[in-house]
Amino acid sequence: MIARWRRLKGFTALGLSCLAAVLGLFWLFFILVDVLVHGVRALSPELFLQDPVPAGLPGGGLRNAFVGQLLITSVAALIGVPLGVLGGTFLAEYARGKPLARFISILADIIVSVPSIVVGTFVYALMVKPLGHFSGWAGAVSLAIIMIPVVLRTTEEVLTLVPWTLREAAFALGAPYYRVILQIVYRAGATGILTGILLSIARVAGETAPLLFTSFNNSFFSVNMNEPIASLTVTIFQYAMGPYENWHQQAWGASLVITLFILLLTIVGRMIIRWRYGKR
Repeated sequence: MIARWRRLKGFTALGLSCLAAVLGLFWLFFILVDVLVHGVRALSPELFLQDPVPAGLPGGGLRNAFVGQLLITSVAALIGVPLGVLGGTFLAEYARGKPLARFISILADIIVSVPSIVVGTFVYALMVKPLGHFSGWAGAVSLAIIMIPVVLRTTEEVLTLVPWTLREAAFALGAPYYRVILQIVYRAGATGILTGILLSIARVAGETAPLLFTSFNNSFFSVNMNEPIASLTVTIFQYAMGPYENWHQQAWGASLVITLFILLLTIVGRMIIRWRYGKR
């Protein structure tokens, strides 16, 4: 009787888990298909090569938003990825098991769960208000703050999983600690570290709230990071809320481009890892 009851509970739990997975996959598939169907209709060379036209007029594109988003995200990655990897390396290698490491890990987990709009208001008070104007640098800093804890925690967890015996073998050959980390530990955890970096880039690539308070937006083409600069996510938000049909179409096209960018980034990263470390 007890064994039958346990089997019933196990079957029920398995059924509920499968149902939840099917529901999640259904909505994910539904969203992707919806973005694909509406976005493909809006894709055209003008979307990438032309700047926006005055409101209400047909035509135009989002060249300024594509370039601005690429600039802000690239600068954010240049700031956030090295700091996150180095911070995770410190926690896993030099502060392992110490109270400081646990404190920083808990703090990083808290920052990860903080709403992105809070980060935007923080950078607004730190950079925008004292300087008296919005800027692309402020937008990049806000995205970097969101990236750092993701990369840091992923790097820490991955490097912690690398067996200590690999380090001891390198120490026995007389290798200094920094060379052990660079040539042994990083190689062993390269896949996990890259996964964390890709996750952080995917996280910030779709953020809108921090950029509303920092880089704001710009209806004109500009690559000057010292002034307000256009971004794809803010443009999608504004166009989706607008009353014009061509704005809605361009917002769908931009949404599809962001989705494809994240997919391409993931595929390329996996290919690099397989090419560089797969045969070893």
